[in-house]
This record gives sequence, C-alpha cells and structure tokens, in this order.
Amino acid sequence: MDARATLEARRRDRDEANSQRYRPRRGGTYDPDHDCSTSPEPPGPRVFSEAIRRAKFSVPFRQLANITKYSGETNPELWLADYRLACQLGGADDDLLIIRNLPLHLADSARAWLQHLPERVIHDWADLVKIFVGNFQGTYVRPGNSWDLRSCRQKPNECLRDIIRRFSKQCTELPSITDSDIIGAFIAGTTCKELVHELGRKTPMSTSQLLDIATNFASGEEAVGAIFSDGAAKGKQRAETTEASGSRDPEKKKKCHKGKQGQSDDNLVAVGRSQEPQAGSCWPRSLRQNVEEAMPLS
Repeated sequence: MDARATLEARRRDRDEANSQRYRPRRGGTYDPDHDCSTSPEPPGPRVFSEAIRRAKFSVPFRQLANITKYSGETNPELWLADYRLACQLGGADDDLLIIRNLPLHLADSARAWLQHLPERVIHDWADLVKIFVGNFQGTYVRPGNSWDLRSCRQKPNECLRDIIRRFSKQCTELPSITDSDIIGAFIAGTTCKELVHELGRKTPMSTSQLLDIATNFASGEEAVGAIFSDGAAKGKQRAETTEASGSRDPEKKKKCHKGKQGQSDDNLVAVGRSQEPQAGSCWPRSLRQNVEEAMPLS
C-alpha cells in the first residue's frame, strides 16, 4: 500500500512538470503568451550586450596564438587594431564575435577591470574602442623625446661598440625624433675624441650614415687594439722570460760578478805597477835626478 502511494506521488509530480513545459500550439508556431519561462543568462562579462554574449563562433575560426595578452603597458588603440586583424585572419567575420572573444586575451588586471564595468554599455566595436582606449590611455609607456636620447651617454670604461648598440636601441623607441637631433645627441654623449673628429670630417646627414661611420670606427679601433696588445704582451712575456732565466742561479751570478771585480782590481794594480819607475830604466838623466832628489833617503 505504501509503495503504491509513493508511485502515485511521483507520477503526479511528473505530470505537473510536463504541464508547465512549453509546447507549441498546433501547427508548430511560437506562442509568446504561452511561453513565459525565463531563458538562461548567456555567459561572458555583463558589460557586453546580450547580442554580443550570444554571438556564435564561426566554424573555421581559429583561436589566436601569437597575440600577447593585454596588460596595459602598450598602446591600447594599436593593440585593439592588431587583435581585430588577427581575429579576422583566424576566420571571424563578425565584430560581435570578436568582442565576445576579447576576455580570453586580457591579462589579470585588464580582465578584472572589464568584469567590474556597468552592465550592457558595450554594444558594438565603437563602444569597445571608446571605453578601452579611454581607460588604458594613461597606463601604457609612451615613447620618449630628444631630451631622453641626450641622457644616453657613454659610461666610464664602456667600449665604443656597447654605447653604439645602446644608443641605436634607444633610437628605435623614439619614432618622431629627427636625424639632426640623433646626430647631435650621439656626438654629445660619446667620450671618444677620435670618433668625434671622424664624424666632423665625414659629416653624416642621416642616422644610418652616423651609425655606419661609428660602427666602422669601432671595428678599426678593436682591430688596432687587438694587434698592438698582442705585440705588447709578447714583449712583456719575453722580458719576463729573460728576467726569470737570470734569476735562476743567483750564487753563480754573484761569483761571476766577484770574479770580474777581482780581475779588474788586478788589472788596475798591474797598470799602477807598470807606471812605477824601474831600476835601470831609460829615463832621461835630468828627470831621474829630480825624482831622486825628491825622494828622501832611507
């Protein structure tokens, strides 16, 4: 009896649920008065309109793998243009789909910003550009100017090739600077007087000419340093070898020095004796008499 009551209760619940489910009237046409059920909320940030969140992905669409997630450090307008072009190349031909796919290519901070925007304020691509660029316009790193380039100076003990490489890299980050400003900043920043003399002699008129002259001068300077440093090193090594060979036997060196000194002393004595007057020498008579008179008799 209890089992039959349980089955009857389940059947009544099932019939009630089926009665509330929408069934089109005869002919299969939609009856808006009869269908009063609420549709589920589409996924995606609520800042997007419902049409954007319900946009369907095209069949040949390929997700982007070469677009860096936006974090607020680059120009937002340029990044949006690159993102849109990449989506179109991947098969997306609807801006609503491109906007719906945007959160997948935002970094954590940018994604959190998008999630906390008011509901349904972005309806098309123009709305997205206006809100996106307006928020990140002041966060990205802007390019410098000629005064930033003048701060690039050669450091103490920095070789010429390193300052050329560092200066050239900074020039690429300044798109609006003129060639004359670049040439003046480089001449003011280097400490190599010979290079400044070379630039004054050849007078570069563009940035490419400036870097060519500086690079060729640095190559020649490195070649000269390598050649002459090798010769100086060989001469120093030869001197050290000679000094080392002379200091191997200091006792022998001392004996040789003493022998030479004794020999020189003997020679001096012999010369002195040879200059003394000998008995029976053939001195002149007057000179011999003067010597004998000057010498006292013992």
